[in-house]
Amino acid sequence: MSLQTLLLVALQASVFLTVLTIGMGTSGADLRYVLGNPRRLIRSLLALNVLGPIVAVVVCQLFSLHPAVIVALVTLAIAPVSNMFPKAMLPLVGPGRAAAYAHGLFFASTVLSVILTPLAVEVINAIFGGREHVSPLAVAEVVVASVLLPLGIGVAIGTRWQAAKAWIPAIQKVSGLVLLVCAVVIVAAVWSLMGSLIRQGTLSAIAIIALIGLVAGHWLGGPDEDDRTVLAEATVSRHPGVAIAVASLTDQPLAPVGVLLAVLVSAIAVVPYTQWRKRLRGAGPARAGHAPSRAH
Repeated sequence: MSLQTLLLVALQASVFLTVLTIGMGTSGADLRYVLGNPRRLIRSLLALNVLGPIVAVVVCQLFSLHPAVIVALVTLAIAPVSNMFPKAMLPLVGPGRAAAYAHGLFFASTVLSVILTPLAVEVINAIFGGREHVSPLAVAEVVVASVLLPLGIGVAIGTRWQAAKAWIPAIQKVSGLVLLVCAVVIVAAVWSLMGSLIRQGTLSAIAIIALIGLVAGHWLGGPDEDDRTVLAEATVSRHPGVAIAVASLTDQPLAPVGVLLAVLVSAIAVVPYTQWRKRLRGAGPARAGHAPSRAH
C-alpha cells in the first residue's frame, strides 16, 4: 500500500469517526432548534448554499487564478459544513442554544447537501461553460459516503444505545490524532506545490471569499449574537474532505492541493473575527450564557 493510499484511508477513517460522534451526540433539541424555526433555516441555507457559492464564483471570475485554485474555491463553497465545526463552536458560544444551533446546522447541512451540492455543481457547470464539468451524481455519491452515512449511523447509535455516548470523547481523541498526523504529512508533502498555484491576487481572492462569507453569515444570523457567530463561522467552515474528493473528480490534478491552500488562508483570514467574538462573549457572559444547557 502506497503512502498516498494509506493517508487517504486514514483521512476517510478520521472523518467517518468524527461525523459518527457528531451523530451520536446530536439530540432532538438540536434539530428542533434549526428545523423548528423556518426563518432561521431559510437564513442559514441562504448564507451557506446561495450566497457562499455566488461569492466564490464572482471572485473567481474577477481574479486571474490558477484553474486548480478556481476548482478548489468553488468546491469548498458548495461543500457541506465541516465535520469539525460543532466542536470548534463550543469555545465561542458555550453549551447553550447556540451550541444546539451548531449541531443542528451541521446535521441539516449534511442531509440537504445530498440534493443542494449536486444542484450547485450543475449551476456552476453552466456558469463556467462546462470547462470544469463535474458529474452531480458523482458529487452526491461523495457526500453520501463521506458524511451522510456516518451521520445516520451515529444518530441511530445515539438513539438506541444511550450508554454508547460515553465513548464519544475517546473516539474524538483518536479521530483528532489521526487527522493531525495526516494533516502534517500532507502539508509537508505538498508545501512546494502550493507555491505553484499562487499568482498575483490568489491569496487576496481566498481572503475576500472568507471575509464576505463571514459578513453574510453574521448578517443573516438574526438578532441573537451567538447565532450570528455560529452562522458566520459555518459559512466559511466547509468540509475539506468532501471538497478534496469532489476536486479530485475534475481534470485539475492540483485542485486538492488548492483546497488545502484555501483552507489554510481562510483559517488565517477569519482569526480577527473569531477573536472579536470571543472577546464579545467574555464581556457579556450573562447575555451569552442565558440559555439552558443543551439536552442530550
